Amino acid sequence: MDRIDIFVQGHGLNDILVATSALHQTAGSALVEIVASTGRSDLLLFVEDQACAISFDTVVEELLPLGADAATPTCTLRLHLSCCHHIDVAVRFNGEVATRRFPPSATIARVHHWAARRAFGMTPRDAAEHVLEVQGSTKRPDRDIHIGTLAGRDNCGVAFDLVPRKRVEG
Repeated sequence: MDRIDIFVQGHGLNDILVATSALHQTAGSALVEIVASTGRSDLLLFVEDQACAISFDTVVEELLPLGADAATPTCTLRLHLSCCHHIDVAVRFNGEVATRRFPPSATIARVHHWAARRAFGMTPRDAAEHVLEVQGSTKRPDRDIHIGTLAGRDNCGVAFDLVPRKRVEG
């Protein structure tokens, strides 16, 4: 098989979009319609959980993990479009706030792991019982959502509360 589905998240996109690409095609040509739908010309392209932006001229096949084959059902390419080089993340827990910069393509799962385990020193069990909630809301993004989709366009930042997974109603 010489085609692959590319899952795209980013600024100005309300949902995860899917583009189909030939392996020899460039990322930019595969995403031309999606990029146009954002109405922005200053977008950067990131591979999920990678720190640096990549060129739109990169060939799709070069973005796949080594040894990956497009025919493999588990082989997917997840990209992020952003106007930010990084996202300033703040996580509040028990009256403390931890901050760190992440690439816009970092997933909620990655930010959660950093906050719960590294910043606040939770055990794996305690960490599993907590989730990230966007401050000032009740929105609890799924683990595979890129933080760049939650950040403001002008400030390239997002703030979360680390809250118990289950709410006890009394």
